[in-house]
Amino acid sequence: MSDIVKCIDCSHHQGDIDFDQVAEAGVIAMIHKATEGSSFVDDKCAANFAAATDAGIACCTYHWLSPGGTAKEQIEHYLDTTNPVPGERMVIDYEQDGCTLDDLHQAIERLLDDPRELQITVYSGHLLKQQLNGSLDALLAEHTDLWLAQYTEGTPTWPTGTFEQWTLWQYSESGTLPGIDDAKVDLNRFNGSDDDLVKWISPCSGRPEPVVRAAVSVAIETDGNVEVLITVNGRLIGRSAAA
Repeated sequence: MSDIVKCIDCSHHQGDIDFDQVAEAGVIAMIHKATEGSSFVDDKCAANFAAATDAGIACCTYHWLSPGGTAKEQIEHYLDTTNPVPGERMVIDYEQDGCTLDDLHQAIERLLDDPRELQITVYSGHLLKQQLNGSLDALLAEHTDLWLAQYTEGTPTWPTGTFEQWTLWQYSESGTLPGIDDAKVDLNRFNGSDDDLVKWISPCSGRPEPVVRAAVSVAIETDGNVEVLITVNGRLIGRSAAA
């Protein structure tokens, strides 16, 4: 796996960011905090989202789910603030003690009711793993994927009863990058190629599916000077002369 950081997540805590330098360092994707609870708005989100996009970095946003206030109200606050485009990916940050699976379900159900058909990712570490305790949560399994938070060396652990695999893994909260001078930054690894990461984080991409291509080999032997026409599914793709 490449040592070059390809995906970061940011908030107002990172201060002023030079996204041209961030992009030059190899970052191709960013997730930015947008909202928290029922009223907080990250005042750096809009400007950083625009600057990162201008630098060629694919972006999406997250909402920090808080105990207190209904999850539905919190998601409506997020939607009113961000006004996402159809098919945009959003992340529910589910890590604060006091949040329950019922809160998470309410948040997901509100997003599923939105006509823009948003893509939903759940960010969590120990909280979700402890609450699921190895069981299958059908709503999460069918409608979300996992951004795992676990600061460890080697292979991480996650709630495999619900998620067959993690999609994104936040493996460090103490990274440093050119262009981010005022604070440490979270570092993430994507479970796939760079192209898949950009597709995943961008609107309307859905989850990357493996592409399976069948190969057919054909050998032709001819006598004399014969022109060979090569067609696939009725389409001419080449011709040659065999002497």
